Amino acid sequence: MAVPTLTAVRKTIEAVLLPETQVIKDRLAAIEGRMAALESEIKRLDYKVDGLRNELKADIGRLDEKLLFTNKRLDEALEIRERLAALEAKVGH
Repeated sequence: MAVPTLTAVRKTIEAVLLPETQVIKDRLAAIEGRMAALESEIKRLDYKVDGLRNELKADIGRLDEKLLFTNKRLDEALEIRERLAALEAKVGH
């Protein structure tokens, strides 16, 4: 019975492992490609969300200004009403 030499054992191991190693490398490369695509998509969505956030902040700012103006007008209307009631009380109605 012949004893396998170290070279023969190494060649046998390489013949079994090298194809599997290449399959693993190919799969890793595919995963890395998908990850890069996902990272790109995440960056695109982040940019879009930032734009929407800025638009929303601007809209809220405009609404705040309108509310302040409306509140000021309501305060003026109440003041006019109070003055009118005071005048009516003096006149005797």
